[in-house]
Formats: sequence, structure tokens, C-alpha cells
Amino acid sequence: MSTTAPAVLFDHVSKWYGTVIGLNELSVAISGGVTGLLGLNGAGKSTFLKLIVGRLKPSKGTVRLFGIDPWRNTAPFARIGYCAETERMYDWMTAYQFVTTFGRLYGYRRSEAEGRAEKVLDLVGLTDVMHRTIGTYSKGMRQRVKIAHALVNEPDLLILDEPLHGCDPIARTVIMDVIRRLGDEGRTIIVTSHILAEIERITEQILILHNGRLLALGNIHAIRNLLDKHPHRIRIGVERPRDLITHFTDHGSIIGFDIENEALVLRTQQLDTVHADLPGVLLKCGQEVQSIDNPDDNLEAVIGYLVEGRR
Repeated sequence: MSTTAPAVLFDHVSKWYGTVIGLNELSVAISGGVTGLLGLNGAGKSTFLKLIVGRLKPSKGTVRLFGIDPWRNTAPFARIGYCAETERMYDWMTAYQFVTTFGRLYGYRRSEAEGRAEKVLDLVGLTDVMHRTIGTYSKGMRQRVKIAHALVNEPDLLILDEPLHGCDPIARTVIMDVIRRLGDEGRTIIVTSHILAEIERITEQILILHNGRLLALGNIHAIRNLLDKHPHRIRIGVERPRDLITHFTDHGSIIGFDIENEALVLRTQQLDTVHADLPGVLLKCGQEVQSIDNPDDNLEAVIGYLVEGRR
């Protein structure tokens, strides 16, 4: 096995379920650090992960893990840690017992499995509560137990499917810090989400799937630079949006206006400049501002622009 082989290599991989196509001619290589896997529902994210961990076999093409075809040699699976989106844990067990059990399933002796359990539970910030039953845990704590069990075998490839889903702010901060630290150690980590802002706080490297195909792979800042070719929108919710237009007509960075459901929508290609000027302009308008948001700053908008740009 080549030491330079990527952790994950898809070579023209397709997967179909009857007449439904899950992935379509996907070729991609991932190795080292954190990669954010993004896509709308039905984009192919789950199929992609299941092909990596061996729950599905490709209909066409080849999946290689660390340079090895896992359907010919299953050794690479022992180097993977997998934290599924679905939650299946025993509420009557303590976190310590739960993670230790998985260590034993990997073949470690009891003393080593217990030591590994203590180490990974400390990593996710659960040392003080690891002897409490899982049934007493909050959603965020349960997510951290799931991540700990995925780390008990010290994997070279870690798959985290929606690890921040339903987490409280404390758990989100801890989990994101753990992910970044593991990535800095050189491990290959794939994190899925349907929320762009979450991924941006964890990594700059993203992979976007759309309708089973690779839509984008690379640095999030480079992809955002592509989006800057399109006008950005700023939606300002006020009672009288038409009265607000006069306060922006002389602003050199505004290239257009729209009225949408009691909101004024500004169009600009200089988003930061307009946001910097907004507080002063809104103070002069004399209206109560109910909301300010950027409709284009989400995954749906990013995918929409990327798809449009390929036409």
C-alpha cells in the first residue's frame, strides 16, 4: 500500500437503487484535515458516506480507502471511526461503559479499552459525568458520547454525520473544537451538514454534492469569490419599506431595490460596505427595524448560483 494514497478515493463511482440514482459518476480524492460535505436533502451525502464505511457497494466504479479496495480486503474498515446521524445508544449504560464496550468490540483487552474510553471521553469534555447513565444526558452530551465512541479505535479516517444537529451552544463549541484539533493532527475527517455557516466555522475545505454529482470541491473562500460575481441581497424588514428607499438612492454601492412582503431588499456587489453603512442609515429612517438578513448567505443560494454558473 502506498503511503501517499489518499484516505478516500472515488473513481467514477455510481450507485443506483432500481431506477433512482444516488451517486452519478463521482470522482474525488480526500486526504488529511477536515472536509465539509454539503448538499441539500437527496444530494447523495448519505450514499457517499455509506459507500465509504462499507454499508453499500458501488453499482459502478471503484472506492478505495488508503489505496485498498475494501471489498477485496476489509482491513481499511478498522481504520475508520463512524458517528452516524441516527442515535442508537443504551440509556441504561453509562458513557464509560458504552465507549468501553466498543473498545472491546475492536479487540482491545478490558484494561486498554477502559483507558481508551477515559481518554476520548475526556477529549469531548465528559470526564466529570462519564459514570452517569446516558439516559440522563442532554442531546448535546449524547452527541459527544457518539463522537467519543467513534474515536475509541484512534481512527485515521473519521466520519461525522451531522454531529452538531440538535446541540446546545456549549456542546457545539466543544464538538467544533475537537474536530478542528483532530484535523490539525493530520487525521482525515469528513463532516456533513446542510448548514453552510456550521461548516465554515470548522473548515475551509468543502465538497458540495448536487443530484448525486460533484458540484464543487475546494476552498470555501474561493467558492465564495465565484459567488461575488452575482449581486448579493440584503433584506430589511420594516413597516413601510417603500419609505426606506429614499434613504438608499444616493448610496453608490446599491445597484437595485425590491419590495418583498413588508421588507426592502437591497441588491449590491459590495456587501461589506453596505453592511458597514446600514446602522447610520437606519437610524435616520425613523422606522423600527424588525429584521435584517442575507437571503443569499445559505447553502441553497450557494448551490443555486453554482448550478446557474455551469449552464
